[in-house]
Amino acid sequence: MRFDVPRPYQSVWHVKSFAMKLTFPLSPQSTTPLREVVMFAVLTIALTWLFWLPGGVLPAGIGNLLLGIGSFAPLAVVVFLEIWLQKFSLAPLSWWKTISARGVAVAALLPIFILMPVFMLRFNQGTLEVGKLFSNALGMWFSLIVLLILAFAEEIGWRAYLLPRLKTLPLYLTNLFVGLLWFVWQLPLVFAGRYNTSENFGAFFAAMFFYSLLITPFFNRLARRADYSPILSAILRAGLQFTIAVYFLQGRADPLTDIFGTLTIGWLFILNLILFSQLWQGKKPPAEISELERVMPLEVGS
Repeated sequence: MRFDVPRPYQSVWHVKSFAMKLTFPLSPQSTTPLREVVMFAVLTIALTWLFWLPGGVLPAGIGNLLLGIGSFAPLAVVVFLEIWLQKFSLAPLSWWKTISARGVAVAALLPIFILMPVFMLRFNQGTLEVGKLFSNALGMWFSLIVLLILAFAEEIGWRAYLLPRLKTLPLYLTNLFVGLLWFVWQLPLVFAGRYNTSENFGAFFAAMFFYSLLITPFFNRLARRADYSPILSAILRAGLQFTIAVYFLQGRADPLTDIFGTLTIGWLFILNLILFSQLWQGKKPPAEISELERVMPLEVGS
């Protein structure tokens, strides 16, 4: 028997149906990469902020614990979406197959290379104790392990789950979108001033914004070269956080504010130009790519 909705109620029926689609935008039978991107972004930001908003203002002990828990939000959201959609698109066992010793070396050395102008400036000013720098780094080995675990949990969401769903977009739009989203995700830390030793909050906010946009292409590049494995980008993320933490022990000189921030942002801008020039060179026929272009650390891969 066919049941027809009376015409006066058809518009109400359509509104209710549309509202249900908005309320439940994802299901195993109805999903798209764009919907998954939106759901990942919304759920990750909401869940992370649940811990980071109080964690950023509470005393170091309980505050750091909440910040650490919040770092697992991207991983938790990915696990939830994979189970909810019954897709199981991640292949953790294959991540290790795409990793090479050279790739690990590049990811591990990039933090020092990215922050090199800051270190050189302080060394030139005589305010950098190289011996103490290395001794502090050795004394913080356990912190590096913790940072690697947290970075890996974050990168599973950002690079292994989110990034493949944006691969139909032009590369520059992907980098811009992920960079903006990553900046919004970090806003509780920015406003809490956890990593700000500058007296000018406006400069710190702007520096964090540009830093998020300019560092994202390197995370994305490492993940794309490794077939969206989060391992290399996690090494880079943990390495950056560890290097900056060790740097802070040398005294007040925030790498994201004042002249140090100008150097960091300017240097990152130059490195982005180099990176994208290599991507452009990679569009040439293989016979026209020079040997120098083939062996550069940021060479175009698969």
